[in-house]
Amino acid sequence: MTRDTITPQDLWARQRIEPCDVDYERWEERRTELVRVAEACRICIFAVDVYRGAYDYISENFTDLFGIRPESVEELLHPDDRSAVADLQIRHAKFIYSLPPEERNDFRTIYQMRMRTANGRYINVVSRHQVIETDRSGKAWIVMGMVELAPDQTPTDKVKCSVLNIRTGQFFNPHAESREWTLTERELEVLSLIGQGRLSKEIAERLGVSKHTVDNHRKNILVKLGADNAIEAINTARAAGLIE
Repeated sequence: MTRDTITPQDLWARQRIEPCDVDYERWEERRTELVRVAEACRICIFAVDVYRGAYDYISENFTDLFGIRPESVEELLHPDDRSAVADLQIRHAKFIYSLPPEERNDFRTIYQMRMRTANGRYINVVSRHQVIETDRSGKAWIVMGMVELAPDQTPTDKVKCSVLNIRTGQFFNPHAESREWTLTERELEVLSLIGQGRLSKEIAERLGVSKHTVDNHRKNILVKLGADNAIEAINTARAAGLIE
């Protein structure tokens, strides 16, 4: 993955939020609600003020999970994951700005990455980010993140990322490089049949090939689309217009 010279902060700055368009009295009320949710659910929650370019809130629950209460979530990230997440955030921001303004706040980005505890050990966490407050013109103003222990603690060196359209319920991956979307005609055919709910054996019989061949196509499809499973591959391909 190659870093761009653009930073996430540069892209957030494109919001061009004006002081007259943010209502901090309203946000104070919303923040109180956020604190109550964090306390009731014992979940690590943070909020970033895009206008000020700084963290506005970090819940006390970070101390329970990590043994420390950080000044920023980034300081807990594994060094390798910090760079990978920044790259993904840049790609996500570019994707967001490619959409009509009225659709830009409809997404929740979900990362699985490694964070450091007070004793120096790294654990796998799931971090979900989404806009929860906009300015008067509808621009993203307050971004909330929720951090939880990942169910799978198998050691990994890969940051996983997916995006949920919170209006349609569709999961997809807009971060895959376009060159990774070069599927062969047969792979597209296999993926389309998978999307119809067909099993490898059924696909093999329909295409007149062995089940082993179909399984190899499935593996290649996952690699090319950067997907962890068939459902994610199908959603990614549909979002890219590769299959219907």
